[in-house]
Amino acid sequence: MKTTQEEALKKLEEYVNLPSGSYDTEDVEAFAGAVRADWEALGMRVVRHPGGALECTIGEGEDELLLLGHMDTVFPHAEHWPFRLKDDRAYGPGTMDMKGGLLVMHYALREVLPVLPPHAKIVCVLNTDEEIGSSNSHALIEAHAARAFAALSFEPVRPSGAFVAERKGVIAFSVRCTGQRGHAGSAYRACGSAIQQLCRVVGDLYALRDDARDISINVGVLRGGVAENIIADEAEARCEVRFYDPAYQAGLLSAIEAICAQPGVPGTTTTLHVGASHPPFKANEKSARLLELAQEIGRAQGREITAESTGGAGDIAYVCASGIAALDGLGVEGFGAHTKDEYAIASSLLRNARFAADLIKALVQHPDRVR
Repeated sequence: MKTTQEEALKKLEEYVNLPSGSYDTEDVEAFAGAVRADWEALGMRVVRHPGGALECTIGEGEDELLLLGHMDTVFPHAEHWPFRLKDDRAYGPGTMDMKGGLLVMHYALREVLPVLPPHAKIVCVLNTDEEIGSSNSHALIEAHAARAFAALSFEPVRPSGAFVAERKGVIAFSVRCTGQRGHAGSAYRACGSAIQQLCRVVGDLYALRDDARDISINVGVLRGGVAENIIADEAEARCEVRFYDPAYQAGLLSAIEAICAQPGVPGTTTTLHVGASHPPFKANEKSARLLELAQEIGRAQGREITAESTGGAGDIAYVCASGIAALDGLGVEGFGAHTKDEYAIASSLLRNARFAADLIKALVQHPDRVR
């Protein structure tokens, strides 16, 4: 059944108007229910895993193709705003990252599944915690990557129109400092400021930035204290460090630990908590062959296909250890991800779904092209 633009945009509006912030459990459950119904309508067997991930499977063959997507967004319920279409721009939280990408996958599968060869199997892992590190779902992705011959992820196309061949890894962490509270004017000699200690730590953390090695550091949240005339006894920072080369990960973590372990302001303590993290995604030789196949399909459709690196992390990184072919960025085109101005290019939804369908068909029909 051919999908119309009107149908696709109506479904995108339905998805976007169901808020699904990563930490809003009830919202995510409701949206996952809608997604589950749509994937079951394709004829796929759907299993919901603890933590919310959907494992959607069709086919009984040995040649497994893994497709990845996420159902959560960065926008909490309180920040949600309704879908709006203006010309070719579809505005709303998660339109491009990645509710539009889910629909690119869905409409591609609608075209592929009726002609799925008997030797093939397609598995879609759709999780609800990608934006916060995929701690509940990465083991499921890794398990399927160990059995699959290739993986495709439907994160947004890059602003340049390119797919994604490389992603930075990220270590998320928080630093908490405690001190001795007192009057800022009369007791400061006997007290220890948690804010002062945290500022020392933050300064040292920023020194880890290394542009020559593409290592970035960011302190995104700082909070502490209660008033300007009270020496703070608590302060906290939420931070992250990003890097392309997997070899840097252990050294960066050791450096962060050393910074937090240094003696600091008398009367204060510093505690480090390492949170959810994504490893880097680096394309291998099999991925290069997958990109070549994508470029062949692009030429047949009159498109030029390229791939580039991005500093954003993603679930495609969890397939790297398996050594299989992988390509990311097959979702919708758009701009302003993670902002109140986020929008998807409406006409890219079905256009990219047609491309993804042809790529998936080529892969499941000839898996040896990328092995």
